[in-house]
Amino acid sequence: MIKIISLLFLLFFSVSTSHADLLKSGFKVEYDVEYNGFDLGVSKRSLSFAPPQTAIYKSTTTPEGFAALLINETVTETSNILISRNKIKPSLYRLVKNKKGNIEQLQIDFNWKAKQLNNSYLKTTEALKNNTYDLLSFQLKIMQDLQKNKTHMQYRIATKKHTRDYNLKVLNKETINTGLGDFEVLKLQTDLTEGKSQFTFWAAPALEYLPIKIEKVNDKGDVFSFVIRAFTVQN
Repeated sequence: MIKIISLLFLLFFSVSTSHADLLKSGFKVEYDVEYNGFDLGVSKRSLSFAPPQTAIYKSTTTPEGFAALLINETVTETSNILISRNKIKPSLYRLVKNKKGNIEQLQIDFNWKAKQLNNSYLKTTEALKNNTYDLLSFQLKIMQDLQKNKTHMQYRIATKKHTRDYNLKVLNKETINTGLGDFEVLKLQTDLTEGKSQFTFWAAPALEYLPIKIEKVNDKGDVFSFVIRAFTVQN
């Protein structure tokens, strides 16, 4: 019975969300997280809004199951963003790692007026280009660009240790299985950077191109995987 209800929900949801405009209404999504094939835990994300126009995209990643016995670390990321019809502009990105009470913090300031990008970890200030995002806001930008039928995109992504350009393109259509059932998706992938890092996304048109699966390969070759397991529209 539960499975039947879930399938009916998905059928209804795939129709109704086409008019929901998730980048205006907000949403909550949960991803199962793996690290090099090892079940790590869950990443809970939410897009909400604060007056007058600030969007807040928040991610909290925590270990679950066996991993919780080995890893005692919570990672919280928050991106403050201005979302308009044609643009997504981050203003502030914060990352907080809490490992057994030991706190590590990172803050990246996007000063669009002064055209400066400030990184608290590197203690540097660099020129801020128009297509610059953090690790959370650029995933919303992908949704917005795919809704405009773009197939090739370029993003400059600011992270803890560097700012790099990523060229992203649509590769093909696929059907993938998740905890919420099967989804038809567009598979997108970035070119390898100079550090050999790479992103791969599987974006679902039924959910306004929300990435329902994400893989990130870092410079060391480690693979982080996120697969959707729950989704709701904000009330």
